[in-house]
Amino acid sequence: MKSGKIFTNYDMINVRTKKGRRAFLGAIQHNWSQAQRASELLRKAGITEFTSSQNFPDSVLEIVDKFHVDIAELDTGYEAAFDAIDLTNVKTSSFTVRSSQSGLTFKKVRDGDKAQIFSVSGGEVTVSLNLYGGALQWLKTWFDDGEWWTIEDNALEFRRKWYEQKAVLFYDMIQSLSQTYNTVYTALGTTTTDKDRYTIGDAAYTIINRHRDTGLGVTAGTPLLLYSDLSMKARVEAALNPLRTQYTSDVGLNYNITPIYTSYLDWTYVNDDGATKWTGDAGASKPLGYLSIPGRKNKIGNRMDLTLLAETDILAFAETVAGWGRYGAYMNESQWQRVSAIA
Repeated sequence: MKSGKIFTNYDMINVRTKKGRRAFLGAIQHNWSQAQRASELLRKAGITEFTSSQNFPDSVLEIVDKFHVDIAELDTGYEAAFDAIDLTNVKTSSFTVRSSQSGLTFKKVRDGDKAQIFSVSGGEVTVSLNLYGGALQWLKTWFDDGEWWTIEDNALEFRRKWYEQKAVLFYDMIQSLSQTYNTVYTALGTTTTDKDRYTIGDAAYTIINRHRDTGLGVTAGTPLLLYSDLSMKARVEAALNPLRTQYTSDVGLNYNITPIYTSYLDWTYVNDDGATKWTGDAGASKPLGYLSIPGRKNKIGNRMDLTLLAETDILAFAETVAGWGRYGAYMNESQWQRVSAIA
């Protein structure tokens, strides 16, 4: 018996009948759905960094084993900052965020172009649930010759690209934060670690103090998330956990901050325009991170999970397979604070 990551037994695949075809496509759809389900369960379990499973609790390892998903393939850490709204069984093309402040959302442009991030404001904001998708072709000869591993690899690659593009969109939205919400790197302290701790502390104080009378339930003990580029991991770890690193610091940082590391926070200029510097920045420098009060007015609306559609293309002697999904998001800017990193 030959098996792969999607199909448990290649010998059982039979696409010559309608039943076999449905089972074949169903196996791929199941794999795609498992990735989303695993991501949701891992997020609920508090796992936001998918680089190693060595220190995971047994409950999390059970999720990984059950859904057969390589956690290193998933960067869905951005979801931790947003409350999810399940709209998969609701007939709607949008959702509303009420009593909102200045915020960011994205709109779909014509097929093939990158979605745009734009600012919105007002007491009530309507967020569109846009359709995203892509397609690939499987040659009929792959089916005729039983090259199931090739088809499987293509399906897995499509799933990875879906999550990669979704991550790009959300992290671009985070990086589109306006200059208003930037904490300038401090001159206090003598070492880089001390300066980093002072700056992160200033940002935490600013974002918490901003919401003390807003009704969002933000206090000095509110858990905060710090989204940081991988290149800043050593500095952030030293600042947040000096006892776990080779660095020492006498500067206190008495806030409940959890770091989330990603490779997608690569902007060094405002709105990635290549020219406009952040206030106080000396040049092209990545920030220590983007501090967030999770949930509250930050919302993700999911209208349709990644769904498989397929049909035969007689002119290309191929199976054309498309994956489609619908979602939208609103990011409340006042719940975010950029933390500069000039050393």
